[in-house]
Amino acid sequence: MIRRVLLALFAAALLLTGACGAEEEEAEMEELEPSPLPVTAETASVDTLFAVVSATGRVSSARTQSLTAQLQGEVVQAPDHVGMAVSDGEVVFRIASGESASRLSSASSSYRNAQALYEFECENYRGELTEEVRSMLRQTTGLADAQTTLASAQTQYGNSAITAGFNGVVSDINAREGMVVYPGTVLGQLIDPWSLQAEVSLDERELAECAAGQRVYVTIPSLNDTTLVGSVASVSPVVDPSMRAGEVLVDLPAVVNLRSGSTARVEIVTAVYPDQLVIPQEAVLIRDNRDMVFVVTDGHADWRYVTLGPEGRGIVAVEEGVEQGEQVITSGHYSLAHDAPVAVIN
Repeated sequence: MIRRVLLALFAAALLLTGACGAEEEEAEMEELEPSPLPVTAETASVDTLFAVVSATGRVSSARTQSLTAQLQGEVVQAPDHVGMAVSDGEVVFRIASGESASRLSSASSSYRNAQALYEFECENYRGELTEEVRSMLRQTTGLADAQTTLASAQTQYGNSAITAGFNGVVSDINAREGMVVYPGTVLGQLIDPWSLQAEVSLDERELAECAAGQRVYVTIPSLNDTTLVGSVASVSPVVDPSMRAGEVLVDLPAVVNLRSGSTARVEIVTAVYPDQLVIPQEAVLIRDNRDMVFVVTDGHADWRYVTLGPEGRGIVAVEEGVEQGEQVITSGHYSLAHDAPVAVIN
């Protein structure tokens, strides 16, 4: 009897030990299950893709004017500061020249005397006053020479005032009041801040893809990476043989605080592909010399080889390997393995 009881107790102990062991093993397996890795992901969708030529250039004014002295003299008028607004025809610099003023006064007096003598001769001419006769009288009275001299004096005197050729702002001042300047001295510069463009240099292969009128996306870092939409104004008809490159000018819309000289990241649209299944370019990795992506499937990273199409502006077309609506991992995927647990955190 006692033996039977002992056997029963031993069997129960074995069963209890086995159950505890199974529970401990299951708990240990749960502890070994890796935690999901945090990743970001984007959904594959159908959209229009723009193929682009990218380059970095600078913003410049489409209209500039160098304000240059035409005669020798003392600067008696100059702008107060850079950035001062001026109107078309307004005097920006003025140079005093007593010699030009004296010459103009003398030329004006000589012209008036010659004009009076010419009119007297015309009134007292006996015969028909034909155009040939009037021309002869202008020569004999000295009126023709006086007109030429007066025009020259007026031009020289007028050159003492350097005026703005358009509405703009002063962008540079090289001469101040009291300075003596000479013909050819650059006194300052004027720009049109409301007519801006982006200048970029492209290599000859990229240049061949560009044409006037193409859409352009221009990102301005100084304006918190604001992106503007412009258009190609002109493409250089020649290639610089030393650089094997040419210049492209892009017209920009007027934007507050956009300044000449700012950095511009330019994307010129060279082709348009509508109705493409697209994903972010950052989702694409290369494994075994093949393009691949990770697709989020039931909380795990599904390794997929893909066939890609055209690309541009940060997205790429997918021809095979991904379906519309699937999520592709865009960050945290460089060290992922197939079927690794992931958690999308974007």
